[in-house]
Order: sequence, then C-alpha cells, then structure tokens
Amino acid sequence: MIEDSSVAHNARAQAGAWLRAAFDHASTGLTIVDDSGQYVEVNRAFADLLGYRVDELLGRHFSEVTLAGEHDSDVAMMGDLISGARRSVVREKQYRHRDGTLLVALVSSYLVRPETGPSWQLLSTIESLSEERAAQQRLLETRTAGDGIITIDDTGIIVAWNRGAERLFGHPATDMLGSPLDGLVPPRVRETYAAHLQDLLAGGGALLGRTVEVAARHADGRELLTELSLSTWQHDGHARFTAIARDVTVERRAEQAAALIRHAAVTANSANSFVEAAAEVVRQVCARLGWRAGQAWTAGGGPVAWHVTDHQHASPESGCALRQLAGEDSAPTPQQLPLDAVARVVSDPAGLGPMGPAVWECGIGSAMAVPVLAGGEVTAMLGFYLPTGSAAPEHDLVQALEQVGLALGRVVERQRTSEALAWQATHDPVTDLANRRLLLDHIRRTRQADGRQAALLLINLDRFRLVNDALGYAIGDQVLRLVGERLRAAVGAEDLVARLSADEFVVVAAISCGPDGAPLLAERLLLDLREPLIIGGHELVLRASVGIRAVTCDDPEHFPAGVLRDADAALRQAKSRGKDQIVVFDAAMAGSAERRMNDEIALARAITENQLMLHYQPIIALDTGRPVGAEALVRWHRPGQGMQPPDRFIPMAEESGLIVDLGRWVLQQACRDAAAWPHEAPIMAEATVSVNVSARQLTHPRFLADLRAALTDSGLPPERLILEITETALISAPEAALETLHAIRSCGVQLALDDFGTGYSSLSYVQKLPATILKIDKSFVDPVSGPGTGTALSEVVIKLAEAIGMRTVAEGVESPEQASALRQLGCHRGQGYTWSRPVPNTDLQAVAMRLCDVGKVPQASS
Repeated sequence: MIEDSSVAHNARAQAGAWLRAAFDHASTGLTIVDDSGQYVEVNRAFADLLGYRVDELLGRHFSEVTLAGEHDSDVAMMGDLISGARRSVVREKQYRHRDGTLLVALVSSYLVRPETGPSWQLLSTIESLSEERAAQQRLLETRTAGDGIITIDDTGIIVAWNRGAERLFGHPATDMLGSPLDGLVPPRVRETYAAHLQDLLAGGGALLGRTVEVAARHADGRELLTELSLSTWQHDGHARFTAIARDVTVERRAEQAAALIRHAAVTANSANSFVEAAAEVVRQVCARLGWRAGQAWTAGGGPVAWHVTDHQHASPESGCALRQLAGEDSAPTPQQLPLDAVARVVSDPAGLGPMGPAVWECGIGSAMAVPVLAGGEVTAMLGFYLPTGSAAPEHDLVQALEQVGLALGRVVERQRTSEALAWQATHDPVTDLANRRLLLDHIRRTRQADGRQAALLLINLDRFRLVNDALGYAIGDQVLRLVGERLRAAVGAEDLVARLSADEFVVVAAISCGPDGAPLLAERLLLDLREPLIIGGHELVLRASVGIRAVTCDDPEHFPAGVLRDADAALRQAKSRGKDQIVVFDAAMAGSAERRMNDEIALARAITENQLMLHYQPIIALDTGRPVGAEALVRWHRPGQGMQPPDRFIPMAEESGLIVDLGRWVLQQACRDAAAWPHEAPIMAEATVSVNVSARQLTHPRFLADLRAALTDSGLPPERLILEITETALISAPEAALETLHAIRSCGVQLALDDFGTGYSSLSYVQKLPATILKIDKSFVDPVSGPGTGTALSEVVIKLAEAIGMRTVAEGVESPEQASALRQLGCHRGQGYTWSRPVPNTDLQAVAMRLCDVGKVPQASS
C-alpha cells in the first residue's frame, strides 16, 4: 500500500513537471489569476508579448496591464463563469505593452477550482491579433490601393491587376488579365519598352529596386507619366515581376511649370535687355519640354531672339528650314499673329503662317504664341513650335508660360524705366530738349571733331516773365515748348537745341558760311521766334537776345563750361544794348567775364570769411529830431582793393544767387549789433534796426527759419526789428510773398514797404499787405526845396499812407529845408545826409548823442 502510494505520488509529481514545462514553454500566452485579480502564474510567451520578465508580472493585479474601460466587462465575465452560466469565455481584449502601446489579443478564459488554496482561479490563453490585423490591413490596402499594382509573368503577360491599376489606367481587370503589358505603352516609346522587357526576362536587373518614371497610355488615349517601383519574385520556379505604379503627371507638370516660371524670374532679374532674357528663356523652355524651336520678337519691331534644337529633317539635303528662318530674323506679322493678351495654341499646321516651309521639313505639328505684358500692354511675343505628335499643352502649362511672359515683361518695364531715367537725366522735362548735361557733352564732342566749324548761340527770351505773370505758368510752358519746336525746325538734324534755364535756350550748330554764318543763323532764328503765337486765345509776339561763341578744336580741355560762360557774357552785352540784339563774343568780353567770375568767387569768400561789415544810418523822428532807429547797410572791405561800393557787389549778388547768403549774414549781424546797443550805445537802447530783404530771400524756403534763428541767437526783441521789402520783391511772387509777410508779422517783427512809388504796387494791393511803415523814395524827396515848394508828390504819398494807417519815413533827406517841409506835410520820420551818413556800429553812440544835443528838427537857414 505504501508502495502504491509512493508510485502514485511520483506519477503525480512527474505529471506536474510535464504540465509545468508545457505551461512555461507554450507559444501562446497563458495566465492564471486568483480570486483577488492577481497573476499567480504567467508563462514566458505572455511576458514577452507585453515586454516584461515573468517575475515582474507575478503578484501584479491584472488591471495594471489592461485597459480600465474593459474592467467592468472582465468582472461580469468572471461572474458568469463562477455562477456556471458559462463554461468558457472567448473575447478580444487590449493589453498595454511596457512601452505604452496597445496590443489586441484573442483571450479564452476558463474557471479552475484548485484542491487547496483559493476557491477558484481563472486560466486564460492569450493569442496576439496585432500581426494578423496588420496583415489584413496590408491586404485591404493592396486590394484597394490608389497606386496600381501590376504583376507580369516571365513572358510579359499580366497575371495580377488591382483596383488601383483599374483607376489609374482606366482598364478593368477582366480586360487586362492575360494580356501583354505593351498595350499600356505609348507607340513612341514601345521600342525602349521592349528592350527593357527583354533585359528583365534575360535576368538583367537594371530597373529592379529602383524608382523610375515612364510614359503610359490611359484607356481614353491620353498620355500619363507614371512612377514605377519594380521588384521580382519566384512562383513555381518561374520569375514574376511586380510593379507599383503611381500617376505623377499632374505633380510633374506642376513642378515643370514652377521650374519654368522660376527660371524665367531669375533670368529676368539678371538680364540687361529683353532680347538677352528672351533668348535664354526660349532655350530653356524648348529644352525642358522637348519642343522644336522658339523665338521672341517685340511688338514694335527690332531684334528677334531664336533658339532651334537639333532634330531630324524630312529632306536633310535641303537644310534646316527653322535655322534659315532664324538666320533671317523672321517673325510673324500682326496680321499673321495678332498681339493678343492671352496665350494661343495653333494646332492646324495651315495656320502657322511664315512657318509653312518648316512644317513638313522639320516636323512641326503645332505652335503656341505667348504674350509678353508690360504695364498691361502687349509689348512682345514668344512663339514655340512643337513636333508632330506632341500633345497639346495642358491648361496649367499654358498658364505657366503666361507667367513666363509676365516675367519677361518686367525686363521690358525695367528697360523702359532705365531709358526714361536716362532721358530725364539728359533732357528738359518741359520741352524735351537737351539739358545742360547733354549740352556740355555735345560741346565736348563738337570740339573733338577736327576741322569742324561750329557756334554756340545762347538765346534768352526778352520779358518772358510777363507771360507767366499775366497768363500763368501753364501757358508759359506751352510757349516754351513751341519755342523749342521752332528752334529745332530751323537747324540741321545733327545740330543740338537745349533748354538751359527758365527762358534760356542754346543752339549748337555747324556753321559753313564763314565768320558771318553764326550771326546769320541767329537773325533767322529771331525772325522765326517773332512769328505770332496763338495760345489759349492770346496772340503773343516774342523777342529774344542772342550771345554767340564760336566752338573750335583749339579750345582748352575745360572748355564746355567756358564756352557757356563766354556766350553768357555776350548775351549780357546784348541785353544791355536794349534787348532783341545779337552779340558775338570777342576778346574784350573775355576779360570782363573773367573779372566777373573772380568777383563772384571773392564775394562768396567774403561772406564766409568775415570780410563784410555793417554801417548804420540813423532814422530821425521829425517832430523831436531825436534818433529812433537805424538802417543797416552792408559794406565790403575787399583785400587789396579797399571798400567796395554797394552798387557794385549787391547787383552781382542778386544775379549770382549769393544774395541769400549775404542777406542771411546781414540779418544775423544786425540783430546781434542792435541787441548790444543798450550796453554799447545806450542812447539807442530802444531804437529799431531796419534790414533790407531781397525778393530771393523773401521767397527762399529757409527765410523764416533764418529770421527766427537770428532773433533767438541774438536775444533781440522782435518789435525792435524792421524788415524793409521793396515793391519789386512783392510783385515777383505776390502770393508766396504775402504768405511770408503774414508769417513775419506773426513773429512780432515790423514790416516797411521800401522805395514806394517806384514799382508797380496798386493802392488795393498795398492795403492787403501787413506792413505798418511806408518809406518815401528819394526821387519824391529830391524836388522838395522847402515848405510849399516841390512837395506835391511827397504830399500825395504821405496822405495816402495816412489814409491807410501807415507811418512814413522819408529817405535821402539832404537839407534842413527838406526836413522842415516833410515835417509840415505830416511825415513821421526821415533819414539822410542832413543828419548823418552811414557810420560803423562803433561810431553810432557818438552820432546819436550829437543828434540828441541838437535836440530839434533842422530848420531852413534864414
């Protein structure tokens, strides 16, 4: 009995060992979970499935490796097994791998009741479904793939054709299975296909394992570009070849279109001219698209760009008709090919116009015309010639080529802008005549033409300002344009007509009739200019003055500016003789012109190097005889030449434009001097200082800033400053001057109207001015010899000023009798030699004290 028991025990032990080994080494996952939900046994297959070791899972609760959402169903399943409602449960369940990914498994669970220990345990087998599901998905993708999957046998017969292939090529599988593959190959590449197929069947692997692009034919006849990946495998000892095909027609077409546009943009940005850019773009289009030839031509005629590719000819002995057309710069006429703003494709060879001889000889089947647009205008055309059998360009390619045309249009626009800028740099914008820059260059080239006799005629329109003032600048510009047209019509085609300044023109003309040729030409020009002009309902008769300077090859290198300078000297002579005159420059004028130039240089230096000084002439109150102000008068002590009279350098400053700098210096210095009078000339502590302002100063854009700076820097109260403005300064630019005068008054500065009666001011205009002081010109004072004698004109002016509320100051009072008479007429103030000549600022205190000691208005001698 004992022996039997021992044998049974050994048998059970051996069976347990076998069972344990089977459990541990099973290929399917096995688990035992106790009634608390903990793993008490797991095999290696289950641990490997989840990425753990066996000992890492033992003792863990099953919920740690399963989804929380499935726990309720797990508990319900256990309840069914415990109650006996179900003997086993098979279900899909998801486990969480150690790396966090989810695994799908088929789980079969059974209830086990051990002899000892817990009341029950759950035995489960776990079989992974992940690989099976992946395989199913791959199979589904293969069966329904967007890519075509085609298999051929070792004879080139199709043995597999998926739905993707049906969609890609338009043929159902029933039509293709058992058919040769070459039915998908376009006729033009069948020879190449046959050679590759033979290579494959012979064991060649040039295409295996590679991705290539090949042409294919759709069921509807259109050509596709497909991307193929080819592999080989064995079936029943025979080779089979599987190709995965994808349609890349649209993708490659878009890439091709984008490349053409990109290349055209880069070319257009770097090219110097339209022809250069077009030649490169046409070459690139032909190379990328396989077209026979291309050309570009401008709408207005001009150079033609051609590119002809190498190709076969129907009759080689006759030469290439395309190259012959290119050599002739042939281009369609607008009648043969209208300049449309959209691209056109000509598919009928009969409509190719001048390309007729090349249609048969060079195999041209169709053509395409692409506009080049610049600023919305068709400025050029591109023409492309396609070989026979080529498919018509798709819509997106046509659009791309239109973009290419727009890119080339930017070259045209840039060229136009460059030409316009070059024209503007050398031409006058009003008359389109040459400007000073082009004129000087032309004079230089004229000098270099040895043996050529030429003359420069400087023409100035007399009293042209009256046209602008009376009729406006628009009419004035029309007059200038007509003058330019008359001058151009009167000279030769190689002669130059230029506009130098507002009303100054220049003619550089070849002279062939001796020393009198230039004056004769000048007389003819003046006669032409005198012909009446009818503009805006007005009849105008122009007069002009002319200065002439011969141009010879003996002139020095710097001569262009010198020629103009000499002609200007002759023109000034003509003006001084009464205008409407002709003067030829001679040696005597050369010295005068040089002296004038030296004088201008010296005056400019005097302004910057402090060679100027101010003298002051007291202004006297006629009722008390005491000084109440002083007028600042500029003096120039020129080194080596002593004191220069104002009538020599002031007009020169006006003509040269130096008057602006000179006036600025005077204003600044006068304000500084007057601001110091309370300390240096106490008797003039409250006196005003009067400063003359020229027309050019008044209309200069910086004048108001200069005025404010002079007051601020010196600290002079604005009410102590009087600016004297002449009538002529106001008439030259009345609106601008009036605006500036009001701005001056808003600063607190006083205004005086100088030299009244010598200009053109009307009473109504004077009343508009914000001036408070009217200065009576010396010409009105000179006739006055005493009370009641020669006072009529002065009395009119004084009464006029009184009527409009202005104070009066008489200039040039040279005798006590004049002073007494002016006082009796009601004149408020006076200045002149009867009281004092202009004196340096350092002497002003002494002069003012002397005048105060007199203490009365000078009386006429008895």
